[in-house]
Amino acid sequence: MGKIPRESADEMIKHWLLNLAVEHPVWLGCLFPAVDAEGLNVKPLPRCKALDYARGLLELLDAGMIKLSSEVSGDDVESGLGAARVLDRFVRLSNDDPALCRAGRLLPMYERNRLPGMQVEFELTPRGGEAWERVAEPDWSRLFTVSRDSTSGELISPDRDLLMALMGWYSEIHHGETIQRDTIRWQTHTDYAILYWKRVPLVCHASFGLQAAEAPWPGWGPEWFRDWYFSAVSWHRKPWDLPGWPPESQE
Repeated sequence: MGKIPRESADEMIKHWLLNLAVEHPVWLGCLFPAVDAEGLNVKPLPRCKALDYARGLLELLDAGMIKLSSEVSGDDVESGLGAARVLDRFVRLSNDDPALCRAGRLLPMYERNRLPGMQVEFELTPRGGEAWERVAEPDWSRLFTVSRDSTSGELISPDRDLLMALMGWYSEIHHGETIQRDTIRWQTHTDYAILYWKRVPLVCHASFGLQAAEAPWPGWGPEWFRDWYFSAVSWHRKPWDLPGWPPESQE
């Protein structure tokens, strides 16, 4: 159950790609010319090259599990041949490309995203979401979403107790901000789109005002708090925790 066969590296690549786009569409510049593991908060697949990722994306497209979108004039992302041409453009990118680099280093993401031909992303379809679920075995009750700006915030989750805990520890999680408790508004919603491709039967929704506050502790605080938080917000199995993940020693 939830196992990718060890002998099927291609299946692991495809699941890894699906996992990238579970919560948000993914800009292809995060994969090409090199995986931005820190920005994506993932472990890169050992020995996986740009061509492997492109082949995996094409297979997922053919299977109807993802779709591409492009803001680049002339891009055809609806046909297989057009999508292959778009992906080939990204595969041909290089860490040494002077258009992508400054002083021998890749430009920051926000600068690369402005370059001609770079405005392409992929997202899950419902079929891709179902395929991801079969392997990742998500506990949807543990998922939460957060949105905030300098004056207000929202938390949404099917799990009321998790939502209350996240609100109670808000200052420790979001350093320098605290919830104005007299502004809290509580709602519930049915048949709710918790992610852009996934609906759940019921969620709790807390909205509130925010104000500046002194951070309770530096960084993520003591180990016991970090352990609790990362355990509390873990809601599915990561690709690198699956039996078929390639050993680091073979990179």
